[in-house]
Amino acid sequence: MVPVPFEQRHELFSTTATSSATTSSPSGSGQLGSGSLGRLVLPVVHQGQDHMLSLINPMKEEDLRRYLRGDLDVDGLNRVHKHLWFAGLPQCARPLHHQLMIDRKIIITERADLHLLWQDERLYLKPLPDYLLSYDIWEGTLLKDWCLSENAKGFLLSYLWLIRQKSDLVIAQRNNLVSNDLTWEHWISFSTAVFPNIVSDTFQGISPRYLYGELRLGRVNLIYRLCRNTRNFETFVRGHFYGYHTYSSFIEQNFAWVLTVIVYITIVLTAMQVGLSTTELQTSTLFNRASYGFTVFSIMAPLGILFGVLLVLLMLIIFNLNYAVEKRYATRQGFPTVFNNVTLRPYNH
Repeated sequence: MVPVPFEQRHELFSTTATSSATTSSPSGSGQLGSGSLGRLVLPVVHQGQDHMLSLINPMKEEDLRRYLRGDLDVDGLNRVHKHLWFAGLPQCARPLHHQLMIDRKIIITERADLHLLWQDERLYLKPLPDYLLSYDIWEGTLLKDWCLSENAKGFLLSYLWLIRQKSDLVIAQRNNLVSNDLTWEHWISFSTAVFPNIVSDTFQGISPRYLYGELRLGRVNLIYRLCRNTRNFETFVRGHFYGYHTYSSFIEQNFAWVLTVIVYITIVLTAMQVGLSTTELQTSTLFNRASYGFTVFSIMAPLGILFGVLLVLLMLIIFNLNYAVEKRYATRQGFPTVFNNVTLRPYNH
């Protein structure tokens, strides 16, 4: 199939979108309209940065634009994109079949700024929204907003990385990343049409985050804590993604190395005790000094580690408590009638 300009691909977008439409789309959207924006089914509500839900009316340009901005938002990663080399390589992400080959487990997320981030054996992937296969959305909304256009093109490029073989499409459908009605033939035609309009030698028109493929979540958190563009008390505690919901899980994942240190100290103390029972080392002044110093260290080190763990936990408790109090105060100010919902009528006995 000969690539043609993006603006002339109305028929291909329409055919692909209609064939891939499903009322149970993994990305949360339903049947796509081949030529009518009104037939595009989006989620009913959307959660904004204030953590409040708002209705989405796709017929209202402002509602649609607000939803798409939130759904494709990677502004946080763009703010630190100069330092992302520390978390990943500026190259294509590996396809899905290769991700399974290295024993990674696909975890679905609806946050675009977590898309293609990995930690241990987990790989976070955002499902491909059906609206990115809709020509009307591209022509009517995405291409009219440079920020939306960059994010949408970058996200679509990430799926050109992930789905390169037919087996990749099967894996994507099995993990609810794309619609089950999307055929390999349609994906080939779609990719052939959009690839020349997304990828260029200079990578202009693509969100800076998508200059990188997979990013290591732990290092992204470290970048967030240290980079001056994102550095504050909240990001110092939470980083980019705070994946702990209990203090026990936080201690387990961040202080597992303490057990290794204790085992090593035990082995060294045992070896020193054996050494002091020998004639050669028992009379060695240097070995006796080393044994004395390490014995004092082995007594003080666990106390220091325990104090450090308790200090970190205390900081987390204070931070979370302060956050909860501030949210309660803000909610109380916004909805005073709810918090003052006291009946004035006596109960009937």
